[in-house]
Amino acid sequence: MPWPLIVLQVAFMFDAASSTREILAEPVRIDDRSQAILDHPVLRLMPEEVQNLIRTCGQSRSLSVGDCATGRAAVGFVLDGALAAFDRKNIACVGLHGRGSMFGWEASLSSAFFPVRFLPLLDTRWIEVPADELSELMGQNWLEHVFARHALDRLARVQAEAACNAVHQIPHRAANWIFRLYQVAGPELRTTQAILAQAMGVQRTSVNAAVKALERDGAIRLSRGRLIVTDPARLERFACGC
Repeated sequence: MPWPLIVLQVAFMFDAASSTREILAEPVRIDDRSQAILDHPVLRLMPEEVQNLIRTCGQSRSLSVGDCATGRAAVGFVLDGALAAFDRKNIACVGLHGRGSMFGWEASLSSAFFPVRFLPLLDTRWIEVPADELSELMGQNWLEHVFARHALDRLARVQAEAACNAVHQIPHRAANWIFRLYQVAGPELRTTQAILAQAMGVQRTSVNAAVKALERDGAIRLSRGRLIVTDPARLERFACGC
């Protein structure tokens, strides 16, 4: 059954300053699982077998801004927020997963792809199923097809991000990051300038200057622990657009 692969992915450097904790499972009722299927734009278009697996085995997970956690062999479907995934050496981000995206297909194919580490850029909530159960249910050919599309998208994003880092200045890159988060979470972003600096791989002072310039320009407003997008069109014009 054809379905759209909606995955927002980028690559960036990360200084692991956050504390690590286990991602805790939260109680989830059957009705909540069914609602998650309806709410998620990809999940509701996936084969019925996958939806039934979510209904019977899905676990609700969450991370707050400032946390950093080790991943697991599971496939996740993001319901809210923005979750950045890093390689096992904690050097580079291998995926930024916003609302409506999914992650963890690699773990369905090989244990060599995990564990990864997760850094939420916003408070993030997702529902997940064990990768081995999904692999057994759908078969290797189906998973390899999904992974191939996933890998091509990732390669294109990595190339675009590398070019952006080489060509564009920090203020325009910072505006672009904020606009990306606005697209997945709306105008009120519960994040910090320190988190943005980690995501971009630059000094916090550089991001502070860029954010204050955006505030003076009327594109955003700073609040305690929050960035509020007040003029999305102005913010988008200032962003590099990568």
